[in-house]
Amino acid sequence: MDIYQDEDNVVPTKAVLDGAVFRTVPRDQTTFLIWKITESSTEMLPRAQFGTFYDTDAYLIYSASLPGHPAGPDVIRREIKENGSGECAERHIHAWAGDRGGPGPLALRRASQLASHVGAPVVIHRETATKESPRLLSYFRDGIRILCSGSNLNGGSRLYRVCGRRPVLLQLEPVSWSHLASDGVFVLDTSALVVLWLGRAANLIEKIFGAKIAYRMARGADKDMLSRRITIAHDGYEQTLPVADRNLLDSVLDLRARSVRPIAPTLDPPKPARLYKSSKPTRASPVVLTQKPAARLEEIKRAPLYRSDLNDDGIYVIDAGSRGVWAWVGSNASKLNRGALAAARGLAKARRYSGPVSVTVSGREPLEFAALFHKWTWSDSRRDVRLRSARSATTKLDAVSLATNAWLAAETQVPDDGSGALRMWRVRREEEIDRERSALQELERPQQAVFYDRDCYIALYTYHTPTGDQTILYYWMGGSSPNDLRNLGVKEAKDLYTKLGRLPIQAWVYQGKEPAHFLQIFKGRMVTYCGTATNYDPSGRRVMPPPRALIRVSGQYAREARGVEVCASTATRGACYIVREGARIWVWCAVTATGDEREVAKNMAAAEHVLVMQGKEKPDFWAALGDRRHLLVPAPLEEIHRPLPPRLFYVAVASPGHFTFEEIVSFSQYELSPEMCCVLDVHCAVYVWLGAHCCLRAKDDSRNVALSYLTFDPASRDPDTPIYVLSQGREPPNFTGFFPHWKSSMWKAHKTFSAIVSALEGKAIVRGGNSAHQNGNSENQFDQHEKYPLSVLRGPKEHMPLEIDPLTKELYLTHDDFVSTFNMPYCEFRTLPSWKQKEMKKFVGLF
Repeated sequence: MDIYQDEDNVVPTKAVLDGAVFRTVPRDQTTFLIWKITESSTEMLPRAQFGTFYDTDAYLIYSASLPGHPAGPDVIRREIKENGSGECAERHIHAWAGDRGGPGPLALRRASQLASHVGAPVVIHRETATKESPRLLSYFRDGIRILCSGSNLNGGSRLYRVCGRRPVLLQLEPVSWSHLASDGVFVLDTSALVVLWLGRAANLIEKIFGAKIAYRMARGADKDMLSRRITIAHDGYEQTLPVADRNLLDSVLDLRARSVRPIAPTLDPPKPARLYKSSKPTRASPVVLTQKPAARLEEIKRAPLYRSDLNDDGIYVIDAGSRGVWAWVGSNASKLNRGALAAARGLAKARRYSGPVSVTVSGREPLEFAALFHKWTWSDSRRDVRLRSARSATTKLDAVSLATNAWLAAETQVPDDGSGALRMWRVRREEEIDRERSALQELERPQQAVFYDRDCYIALYTYHTPTGDQTILYYWMGGSSPNDLRNLGVKEAKDLYTKLGRLPIQAWVYQGKEPAHFLQIFKGRMVTYCGTATNYDPSGRRVMPPPRALIRVSGQYAREARGVEVCASTATRGACYIVREGARIWVWCAVTATGDEREVAKNMAAAEHVLVMQGKEKPDFWAALGDRRHLLVPAPLEEIHRPLPPRLFYVAVASPGHFTFEEIVSFSQYELSPEMCCVLDVHCAVYVWLGAHCCLRAKDDSRNVALSYLTFDPASRDPDTPIYVLSQGREPPNFTGFFPHWKSSMWKAHKTFSAIVSALEGKAIVRGGNSAHQNGNSENQFDQHEKYPLSVLRGPKEHMPLEIDPLTKELYLTHDDFVSTFNMPYCEFRTLPSWKQKEMKKFVGLF
């Protein structure tokens, strides 16, 4: 496809470097600087103005930091030494432009000039208002403010919306109901009063940030006193405000003209990333164009993407959907990076994307880009040291040692040495349940680690920690198990979790993708056979392996060891195999097998065996192998996989069953809040962390949160990735080890949203009209429904929105409209007999 770029947006090929603008920028030191870009000047901003942007202006943000260290205004000045050890400074330039035009193209030209001055590889981002990249937002811990130019209070009022986990405070003009939405949090700033307006479907995190922002606005010169009062107005409950506050709100926003936008529709389903190769147009177009052709893009493939798909001689563009458009410049094409940015911007325009557009060069790819690829090799010498230490750690993996060395538990993904107590159940099929009452059959000797690929199992593992016992509830699904059996197992696992007081960590595990700790429990002897357990023991109580099997063994340590019976006609490569024929056992090792792999195979055999090396097989071995000889295929020596660093995502519930994910770059425990549900992606597994006060939908649907995240990822993630669900206060060290300096006491003094609201209004208890909303979650039936004007609900049925149930129209009224229509609140109405409710609805025209 041919991509065109507007003539006035093309970055000039010969940018004249203005030495006076960037001459003070250090080339070899960590730093953080911001400039305001105008047609006549490039002005460096003082620190006090960092994080404040105006919608008609453009800005240039430059960040240089060391890997693994936070960036932003608080960055510590250090010398950057790049000596080829694998540690490369992270340099990013962001060209931000407001949504009302402004010198956006000029900011991009300045970005190119700054990159030339720095003289080192830099990642350049084009940013737009309200669509900022997670990396840009990560610089400002308290969020950013986007203000309207020329707007002053002067006795009037201003309206703001609060968005996101790293909050964006967006000023809206004019002040009217047209801006308010039922899934948003808004702050109305007047000369006498600050109104915090909370949409009925707004998420709790934005409500808390809205309360904090309202408090800052209400403070006067004396930071310990409020110069203006604060009142809380809930969506549909405006008439319950005190008379003075209601009259003031009515003078700014006419309550008779109240009209709130409904919940934003669910976004289109995510699409896998697309890889394009950029080249010059093959020929001139015979048609006279008003736009200049920037590049011709040829689609190469769709996700999954691999590093081998990128050629160092070329320029590539990746369409990552909601995660932006990326241009990648090969090491032999570095002089063409300006054309790469133009090609990426052209694709974004063709796709009508308003999100960030970025360009990076080979060898300096940031984590956001690398995460779009499968098994990307991450070059960070410090992380390599941690990985090597973790892989070689064969001792001191007990729970007590790992609790004090959480980083080791995180890198190895084992919270203890697997010596705890284990109980296991096999999920019965329907025909078995007819004979037995329970859908679960407890196994007699689970430590023997015999699994079957057409079965599902539940494992309850308990181990002791310095703070008490910890329990993990594993649910293992065989690769050939039917869906109805899997669904039954999910139900049984959830029931067991509830019976245990919702205390265990929940884990969903798939055959072949078992996490390290699950394998550690079985001491490196886990084997999965073909078929089902009842083929060898009709009772299902005993774990009995088949008498004749060929087992492919993989892994170099007990926490990596898994054996799989080779029963298909298609051969799969392996370094070691176990051949069982009755009571006789052979361990066969390829010449490429390492000493550790041989030891893992010998341990898995777990009996007297004969060790056979490739090329030295004896006739009795071939006789035992028989017609399975073609399945014995040696594997080449494999490289050690170096996973990417973990990533943290904040989860927001958009609508029932739908979730949105906002990445938090450069995270710490500080980012976790008791009102938050988050996803920690460690690439080999996905953790769902549930705060003590997070919304009930996320708690009840926690597994779907992880599945939605895997589907949302444009890298086309494996849906069988292990999933962990854990609650605040029950975090194991293999989770906390990803957060530097974890403190179990961090949330002891945490204030709930209801406490914050009471403090803002100077009351011990919020008034009854709004008390249903004190916890920040509208979980009652009435407030969960979309709201419509009374005239719509009384209109003809064919003109009503499809989601309205004609038998319960009263649920689609706001609280204030309900009270004015029925002369009572809904909580009283629902207590009336059904015949009385029906008579009242007929009388008011809602039946």
